[in-house]
Amino acid sequence: MRRAVVLTVLVASVALGACGGTLRPPEPRVGPTGYVYPLGTPPAETRFSQTSTLFFREGNFDRALELALEGTADDPGNPVHYLLAGMSYLSLGDYANADDMFDQAQSIYPGYELDIEPQREAAWGESFNAGLAAYAEGDLDRTIARWNDATRMYDIRPEAHRNLAGLLATEGRYDEAIEVYRAAIAGLGKGPATEVLTEEDVRAREASIAELEEQLTALLMVTDRYAEAEPMLRRRLEREPESVQVRSDLASALNSLGRGSEARQIYSALLSEGGLQATELFNLGVGLFRVDDFAGAEEAFRRLTELQADSRDAWFNLANALFALEDWVPLVEVGQRLLGLDPLGETALLIAARAQLETGHRDAAIEILQRVDAAPVYLEGLRLRRAGAGTTVEGRMTGNLAVPGSPVDLLFTFFGEGGREVGDEAVTLEAPPKGESMTLVVTFAGRALSYRYELIGASVPQP
Repeated sequence: MRRAVVLTVLVASVALGACGGTLRPPEPRVGPTGYVYPLGTPPAETRFSQTSTLFFREGNFDRALELALEGTADDPGNPVHYLLAGMSYLSLGDYANADDMFDQAQSIYPGYELDIEPQREAAWGESFNAGLAAYAEGDLDRTIARWNDATRMYDIRPEAHRNLAGLLATEGRYDEAIEVYRAAIAGLGKGPATEVLTEEDVRAREASIAELEEQLTALLMVTDRYAEAEPMLRRRLEREPESVQVRSDLASALNSLGRGSEARQIYSALLSEGGLQATELFNLGVGLFRVDDFAGAEEAFRRLTELQADSRDAWFNLANALFALEDWVPLVEVGQRLLGLDPLGETALLIAARAQLETGHRDAAIEILQRVDAAPVYLEGLRLRRAGAGTTVEGRMTGNLAVPGSPVDLLFTFFGEGGREVGDEAVTLEAPPKGESMTLVVTFAGRALSYRYELIGASVPQP
């Protein structure tokens, strides 16, 4: 069906000839939107274009392409040869060259956009669907290739761009994903040449732009491209002035750009608000700590412990904020609570010991330091991540007294909203040699907001 449309358009486009033996002067083309195209150089039939068209109609696309390319060499200023070459490349599945030839045809004769755009959209549909089929088969390389074809041929619709960018981001190809999101936003800003958009269409496109900018902003933040993220965050803030997440992200970007005073103002305003959820308090506490507002961080993390009483991360970060403040008296109690949630955390143990020592409890400090020395392994750098319906805890395990290669049995308990226990996960790992580290990844099938862990068993040589 696409080829029949192309041929009909071609004949209509190049039939600028005689009527009663008198040549009519060419007139500018006018699109459905009312746009009047610059005249440029109108197409004119040649022996190359006529013969190429015949072969195209017969389905001999290779020969049609050869003749069209010969035409571009013989008469490079005639746009019809580039149009025919583009159609032939398209029929042969060579989208990159088709795109290039269509661009050249349109640069010579701008009015060709009205003929080329439907062909681009048809090619987009074929490539997009081919990508969906490849994805269903688990062939990610072919999926990416097909969706790349789709985005190259037509950028007026965002579906292929959105899918491709999301897949690239999942594969860790962030820079490529960022460029695809940018192209999608630019395409939505142009609008089609062959269709008049309704008010509903315009609103839908504006909503798509906002959604794509949100996804793009997240990638810019992940890749530390804060200057590029800032204007998008401010636009989103205009739409969602009460959003804690947007304000927190903006503050984080400003702080990373060296504008700490602006960031502190945003963080302070957030801290003064009530009703913040656990994730919001955690992010706020991290942000305040990064701008050296340790008192604010302490308040945020303390409020978090009230919502998530068994959260290892909440108590660990609260302890770090108190340590930075050198507020030793409350740190004694916080340190003791932390040791029950993070029993193999060397940093947690040392912080708790320091608090005891600073408050004059030397024996208690020595007892904790003995626990440091006696630990079979250490768990450090722990971080909870949520992905879809699942949750992971990532970090590293460092060997200490445990026999290298022997099993280390751990039990991680996970908690959801309101500190409610949602499940646990038992893991057994091989202890690394003393002083050497290995990656720790614990996967939980449910969605959790916090966790704690305990040591179930480990093999330690007897003295």
